[in-house]
Amino acid sequence: MRKIIILLCLTVGINSLTFAQKELKVGDILPNISLLSTNGTIYSLNDQQKAKGFILVFMTPTCDHCIAYEERIVALDKKYKIKGFPLVAIGPYGDDPVKYPLDAMPEMKKLAQTKGFKFPYVSDDKFKYTWMLGIKQTPTAVVLQKKPNGYLIKYIGKIDDEPNYKLAPKVKYVEQVIDKLP
Repeated sequence: MRKIIILLCLTVGINSLTFAQKELKVGDILPNISLLSTNGTIYSLNDQQKAKGFILVFMTPTCDHCIAYEERIVALDKKYKIKGFPLVAIGPYGDDPVKYPLDAMPEMKKLAQTKGFKFPYVSDDKFKYTWMLGIKQTPTAVVLQKKPNGYLIKYIGKIDDEPNYKLAPKVKYVEQVIDKLP
């Protein structure tokens, strides 16, 4: 009997942990994102009243692929901000300058200032949204559409089909998704 109770407790505990860390997918609702930005303020999606949605891009200052995509990321923000879909960059390692000194907030600030980013660059606190959205590599884009109960996840994946910054992409995944939205 004692073994059954212990096994039952372990099963319930494991299931609780699994449920608590559920990875969101396309079609799920993200309630809000509220994180510290490189300008020292808290940036919250809910505070952006005019936005129809958002383009989230998970990126780090030292990732070669992110560096190659910087111009495309800036271009996405410029093109879609005026259409109601501003870009928000998220640094997965921004809150840990001890373990990730080259990708933490001080380096994020330098990058944002050096490149003149016109979009918020925020630090993911303890990988909360990185894990929640299943981000495994950078850069990865997430397209959100504003709904009354939160933000509908419309896309999670690559920005386009061409990782070589010298070549033009043939398929622009993020743009295709946003261009189909009302």
